[in-house]
Amino acid sequence: MEIVYDALVLLHLLGMAGLVSGVVARLVAPGSPNGLIMLSGAGAQVLTGLALTGIASAGLVDSEVDNTKIAVKLGVAVVVLVLAHVLWRRPTAGQGVFGALAALTLLNVGVAVFW
Repeated sequence: MEIVYDALVLLHLLGMAGLVSGVVARLVAPGSPNGLIMLSGAGAQVLTGLALTGIASAGLVDSEVDNTKIAVKLGVAVVVLVLAHVLWRRPTAGQGVFGALAALTLLNVGVAVFW
């Protein structure tokens, strides 16, 4: 089960990379079709995060689960996923939507690193 857990961690990190690269792509080229990149990254983050939490909570790997941290991260990740979906459906959405997505993405990375 360790191999599956490690593979999910890799996919989780790749989802974060996709999400951050979509944010950077929109900053560099606002007219480019980057909404799908952010949506895919956010979706990967939510799905792999849930799978990682489930495996760790079931005691199948030697990882501690901080349920408060997971709840905060899941809440932020779901909001990011919704905002990414809005930006994908409406690429011309206001800068406020994009700014909120970028800020919440950085917040979630910060929670993962510093908590």
